[in-house]
Amino acid sequence: MRILFVSKYVDHILYFCLRELAEKSELSIVYELESDWTARLAVSNARVTQITAKSRFDRSFQSRIEELWINANWDIVQSFHGNAQLANLLHWNKRKLPIVGYRAYIGHLKLRENPWAYWSVRSPKLAVVAAVSAAVKDYLDSFWLLKPKNTRVISHGVNREWIASQCGEPFGLRAKLGLDEDTFVVASMASLRPYKHFEVVAEAAKQLRSHPIHFVHVGNPKGWDERTRDIENIHFLGHQTRPFAIISEADVFATTCDNEAFGRSNLEAMALGKPLIGSSTGGLLDLIDEGMTGRFFKTRDAADFARQVSAYYEDRSLVDEHRANALRHIDERFSSKRMAENYLKLYEDALSGSIG
Repeated sequence: MRILFVSKYVDHILYFCLRELAEKSELSIVYELESDWTARLAVSNARVTQITAKSRFDRSFQSRIEELWINANWDIVQSFHGNAQLANLLHWNKRKLPIVGYRAYIGHLKLRENPWAYWSVRSPKLAVVAAVSAAVKDYLDSFWLLKPKNTRVISHGVNREWIASQCGEPFGLRAKLGLDEDTFVVASMASLRPYKHFEVVAEAAKQLRSHPIHFVHVGNPKGWDERTRDIENIHFLGHQTRPFAIISEADVFATTCDNEAFGRSNLEAMALGKPLIGSSTGGLLDLIDEGMTGRFFKTRDAADFARQVSAYYEDRSLVDEHRANALRHIDERFSSKRMAENYLKLYEDALSGSIG
């Protein structure tokens, strides 16, 4: 199978998936933005090209794609990350190749918010849209006007060995925060925009002050460090160059977002063997196996969130059990290899016309 894979940027999730795809197909990769991962893209038989799409009908983008066509007569085109790139491909596709779209967000598809995304994901020229979770698929299928004709769930996958290798030397989290070694640590990682609902963590931390339970956040606090200055069991570490080393030293990982399409930080934490505590909504419903790899709390309910944290604190054997389950869960359902296999199956079905 000859695949043209077009993405705005490349991260570790996409890189390891591409590496798997390159082993099983003729792969041409087009990207727009440089990253630490684009320098590694000379994988297997993959052909790599950088093209910047400046507008929906960027003729230079279309010309470069047509140049690539002469050298490789693709069977299918995948657009991954980037609404302008997808719009360009749909406009250029005179040969009517099957084009696969991609969505990793719930929302942001109203005409006034993003007209390119609005029309592109609804285009009848798309063979199928790959949704990162069942929640995203449900969102796409809920459109009453111009809904995508085909959607299929294909979750992200990670290379667990690479994530483990990024931990390196111990971070010494508890020592740096002046905590006892037996202190129970709940980690989170995100830029704390309003929809992350960090107020749930803040309120739960107040309720659990009498216990040796501390909450550690990695990422831009967006003012929450000032708002929670009087809550002594919350710690903000800001942006970190070694976030996985920090997460690896926590007991559990938590996310309080109520509109999470999937959440790569959740996947990364699970790959480090961290049980997840998450809102019972969105993509977390796909990721967390309740009572096996993590626990749900009622969305925006700080008291219930505190109860789930306490359940892990009071039963450390449960933490160990869910840690082992999380690692197996990654290997069985959310590995880079499984992600690539699912995309190859999607491409095969799109070419055979069996998607419905």
